[in-house]
Amino acid sequence: MIRAPPRVLLRAVSAPTSVRRLQAHYFAIYAVFGSVTPYITIYLRDLKQLSLTDIGIIFAVGQSAVLFMPVVMTYLADRYRLVRPLFVGLFALNVLAMSALMGAVGFWACLLWIAINRLATQPQVALGDGLYFTLQADPDQPRVAFSTVRVWGTIGFIVPSIVMFGAYYLGGGINWLPGVTALFAVLGILNAFGLPMRSRQRESSSAQGMPTLEAAKVLMRPHLMLFCIGAGTVVFTNMAFYGFYPLYLTHQVGIAEKWVGPISSLGVGIEILYILGLDRMKNRFGFGGIMALASAASLFRFVCLAFLPTPFFAVCFQVFHGMTILGFFIVPVMYLNAHAEEGYRNSIQGLYVVLVAGFFSIAGNVFAGHVAEFGLITLYKASLGICAIGVALTGLSFWLAKRAPATSPNL
Repeated sequence: MIRAPPRVLLRAVSAPTSVRRLQAHYFAIYAVFGSVTPYITIYLRDLKQLSLTDIGIIFAVGQSAVLFMPVVMTYLADRYRLVRPLFVGLFALNVLAMSALMGAVGFWACLLWIAINRLATQPQVALGDGLYFTLQADPDQPRVAFSTVRVWGTIGFIVPSIVMFGAYYLGGGINWLPGVTALFAVLGILNAFGLPMRSRQRESSSAQGMPTLEAAKVLMRPHLMLFCIGAGTVVFTNMAFYGFYPLYLTHQVGIAEKWVGPISSLGVGIEILYILGLDRMKNRFGFGGIMALASAASLFRFVCLAFLPTPFFAVCFQVFHGMTILGFFIVPVMYLNAHAEEGYRNSIQGLYVVLVAGFFSIAGNVFAGHVAEFGLITLYKASLGICAIGVALTGLSFWLAKRAPATSPNL
């Protein structure tokens, strides 16, 4: 038996990764998100007969997986440079959870499978972001703007809404949700087999200790800590929007259930234009300027929901939905990467996901579920006030950053 020379093996695991593979990963993972997010509240309430409080608890428990999974997964990505095994394994969990959800009966069964699906989904965003920045730090990889890769996530989020809209005409309706989600997860598995087993090892890595601890030291800097708290507070209020917006459309303003997906896709479709214009906006306004615009869009959204409960105003703010995504879901990834060094690029993304998509999202889901019992208008009025606090803290973090000594050559 002839053994392959080490250099041949090294090429096999560290060959340049096709940008199309990374774009396809974003498409698949956000298609999984897009299959669940617009419809899951209606699915649980109307099909599984759960209360709003039960739904809020399920969302919170599902988010609790985010308290450890992104850190574990990004640690493995940084320490052992794993790529393909992580993506294949996580997408397989998506398929398992959504297939089991079809036959789930009662609160505890729904909680279990939705939690597992969430456990498998959320880390893949941080892993994809970390993989992109790791590849771009490799001189042998082609230079590609983050926006041209990340935009495929937005496209992926839209496609399931088109499929689900067709499901209503074919008689399947909301029953199709688990199957459609599992289908896109299978596509993610197939794409992941085209990714390398490992990313290339960087000899010049400056992080000599545990990657997670190195990343934590960076996030403990005062302005970054305040940034995470401020952005997390805004994301806290986003749980009220994402969790109960479908019910707001159908029960509060009387829009037919079949239009929930297309309405969500309207905002996501316009989001593509925002993402493609990200580099120009960054050059003109900087990270702080984009966050300010995103903050205004977030506040406007809650003003419409809380004080203008009509079909027109329930939909019109979707024009600015892309700005909120840009400011609180994409720019933070780039902003934190600018503070990271080789050796913990994945881990800094994982820790941020734990803090924002973990602690703040869990608290936001519990809060939203309980307050929604008093009425959706009450929920969105409370969310508006809390969102304003988060916006103020985020702005203060950029003010502190300007006064602090330079801490990263990448900014």
